Amino acid sequence: INVVLEEDVNSLDEVVVTALGVERSKRSIAYAVTEVAGKDFTEARETNVANSLAGKVAGVNVSNLATGPAGSTRVIIRGNTSLTGNNQPLYVIDGVPMDNSNQGSAGMWGGSDRGDGIGNINPDDIETMTVLKGSTAAALYGFRASNGVIQITTKTGKTNKGMTVELNSNFVVDKAANYLDVQKVYGLGQKGNKPADQNEALAFGESTWGAPLDGSSVVQWDGVERPYSYAGDNFSRFYEKGYTFTNTLSFYGGTDKLGYRFAVSDLQNSSIIPNSGMNRNNITFNVHGELGKFTMSASGQYIIQNVKNISSIADSPGNANYPLWNLPNTINVLDLKGDPNKLGADPETGEEYLISTSVWFQNPYWSAYQYWINTERNRFIGSFNMSYDITDWLYIQARAGYDQYSNVVDNGTPYGTSYNIQGGLSETHSRKYESNFDAMLGSRKSFENGIAYDVMIGANRMRQEGRSVNASGSSYAVPFFDSYGNTKNRNGSIGYWAMGTNSVYGQGEVSYKSYLFLTGTLRTDWFSTLNGKNITYPSLSLSAVFSDIFKMPDYVSFLKLRGAWAQVGGATGPYSLNQSYGFSDPHLGQAVGGIAQSSVLNSDLNPLLVTEMEFGIDASFLQNRLSIDFTIYDKKTKDDILNASISQTSGYTGAVVNVGEVTNKGVEFLIYGTPVLKKDFKWTPSFNIGYNKSEVVSLLDPDNDEERLGVSRSRMLTAYITHIEGLPYGQITGTKYVRDDNGDIIMDENGLPTSEVGVFGSGVPTVVWGLENSFRYKAFSLSFLIDGKSGHKIAVGTNQQLYFRGLHKNTLVGREDGIGSIPASDIETYYNHVGNNITEEFVKDASFVKLRQLTVDYHIPIPASLKAKIPGFATTVSLVGRNLWLMSSHVDNIDPESTYEIGNGQGLEFLSVPQTRSYGFNVNIKF
Repeated sequence: INVVLEEDVNSLDEVVVTALGVERSKRSIAYAVTEVAGKDFTEARETNVANSLAGKVAGVNVSNLATGPAGSTRVIIRGNTSLTGNNQPLYVIDGVPMDNSNQGSAGMWGGSDRGDGIGNINPDDIETMTVLKGSTAAALYGFRASNGVIQITTKTGKTNKGMTVELNSNFVVDKAANYLDVQKVYGLGQKGNKPADQNEALAFGESTWGAPLDGSSVVQWDGVERPYSYAGDNFSRFYEKGYTFTNTLSFYGGTDKLGYRFAVSDLQNSSIIPNSGMNRNNITFNVHGELGKFTMSASGQYIIQNVKNISSIADSPGNANYPLWNLPNTINVLDLKGDPNKLGADPETGEEYLISTSVWFQNPYWSAYQYWINTERNRFIGSFNMSYDITDWLYIQARAGYDQYSNVVDNGTPYGTSYNIQGGLSETHSRKYESNFDAMLGSRKSFENGIAYDVMIGANRMRQEGRSVNASGSSYAVPFFDSYGNTKNRNGSIGYWAMGTNSVYGQGEVSYKSYLFLTGTLRTDWFSTLNGKNITYPSLSLSAVFSDIFKMPDYVSFLKLRGAWAQVGGATGPYSLNQSYGFSDPHLGQAVGGIAQSSVLNSDLNPLLVTEMEFGIDASFLQNRLSIDFTIYDKKTKDDILNASISQTSGYTGAVVNVGEVTNKGVEFLIYGTPVLKKDFKWTPSFNIGYNKSEVVSLLDPDNDEERLGVSRSRMLTAYITHIEGLPYGQITGTKYVRDDNGDIIMDENGLPTSEVGVFGSGVPTVVWGLENSFRYKAFSLSFLIDGKSGHKIAVGTNQQLYFRGLHKNTLVGREDGIGSIPASDIETYYNHVGNNITEEFVKDASFVKLRQLTVDYHIPIPASLKAKIPGFATTVSLVGRNLWLMSSHVDNIDPESTYEIGNGQGLEFLSVPQTRSYGFNVNIKF
């Protein structure tokens, strides 16, 4: 007898993992939930798995920061809920809340992005990633639910199945996506003159305001004569081809009572930045089983991650990208290598090899090879869950979860650095842990009249604790000996904090004939950070499967209407209520102390409160060959925590108050299906789009209708991220041209453009979308993802710097004839004025469209003789690519996604790591 199983787009009543790991039928859920399969993360992968969500989920905005392979990812669901607080979702792994704190980011004066928590996770270990988008979906998490929740369920073995061995190998090459296109007409110099000798070459070192390029022999900064002509593409010379090689070996299977999986993974990455990269090892296990009325599951991950020489970003010094992007067009970057045994160093002195008299215009090789920022992380995330069926309708469950990590950050400025000859170093050791204990009692039962219920009550105990120790030293006593013991000025500090909450919660669902569902939840949190004060968060939702209630036309396979309302909170950090004292260095043996805070704290502080309503339709047509998911939502944040400015004569700079209000209203739409389903061919397209309109309703001071974020001023020094009442979240503000009634720019008495305060739009997109298509023909599969964003702006600091240096193509205007009353010999004065005073010139539409992902799979046919010997043997070889093509952009010289800010100051860009294109292959073998 030959039995053939054919694919069918009809499916059984699916279940989805909701808040607290509770499995619920999809038809009963009255809020928007999107589940992404783990296989979507494992082929054309990113080093930070959260980046792979881009374009896949309606209403989710993923920012792929220009910070390098070990950098953080910013994920925002349904807009920003807080004006100054954290706006990223809570990540939960196998029921355990995971800390996703950023370990360090760049600000106005530079810095480095030292990664986040989700970047530690190996995509090969993910079974599903479920995005709980609305407040109702996340309400059972209470004070942690204001930004939505992303739940990760890790892979495990199946019961009644023998052991399977699986090897997944992924190799990709990363290449800098170079959009830099500078002018190639004029060379290094000033006021239209090329350098006459080495001293002038050094004095002109940063400026490309020289004479027309004529190929003549000109002395450069090192005294060597070279042609006065375009030196070529320095990007391809300096940036290397990076690579990422990931291997995961797993063993999984099960007996009739037990399922298990054990896996080890190794990731080796070399960045496009020379002398930089990361290694990550993941060891994971997952077991589940049954013994009579007992059911248990346990999972754990141990992660070791080391990152070498994280690139500094945004500002010089230490940022190799800064001088490279601004290098005069007549200089070949390879000539800056200097000492071959100590790249970036002067062969004679061993100190930094400079092309300019400016100590801030650093040698990129010195920044890449002599500076160091190294991090080490060890992390364990574990959970244990046990339930007991008291009767067939009553059960009890207990769960424990633990997330603990330790970080070491080693940071150094070498002796001989131009702006800090004596150098210095620092090292920080930090540790953080979080424990969660839950106990739940639940009951579910169906009656013959069609009524059923499913109720659960529970309690949670959460504790967090963090410690840190820092030691730093400056001014090496012995030159070129970079050691803490060799520093003259040494400092140290110790930090500690702790917080906790106790919570009770419950959920109740009443249904009728599996087509009408009414669900309510309630959670109360008691906070250590609020003097034991408690806050209660409710939710209520209704789902009706109309296709089961009424007779529908034949082409309607399924129709569900849903509505939900919820209130959730936002966490308050520890030590935010009362003033405290701190010590400074003793004086003559006596203690010296004072109030530690610069702001007046608030003992009546509350967490912010988010109230959200949503309505939606889920429908399928034509025997489930076409499906849609539509949601409309309205979300309002009240009592946001802000730092109000007060008179400094009080001895403080601000006061912490609950006054901020923000609204987010939007629409999410998903359409997917299987238009073609044949024996040898299948086509499955999907399209999702999310629109979010935000508004800042209220700020702290009735006499001041705008508030600038704490870290929001670009290194441009003219661009800010500002909240303004009545406008969308995070406006880019600065200065704009003053124009007459005809739109012409008004010049001052010196012939330079005049300026005034201007508002240019939000740095946060209003529209985020993605289009996926998958095709299968026999043993071949092809899929691609195109995504885009629109409705936002970006302040391009790179272009501002190119104006200053005379490298931007726009600076060709006026080089021969001048501009207005500004002669050609002084044209750099005009463009320097624009760079220093006119933000408008550098604010661009940040909308874009990208070919984000492409994969081609070949499922290698296995001979029958081999199948007989090794049942289950299967091999798939894939060609993979990420970020392959910037199909549409309105920004010159940079990728429009090239922001560096992980916080709320979105819309700022300044000379960061270039975006990369990745291409390679993936091999999967099972037996």
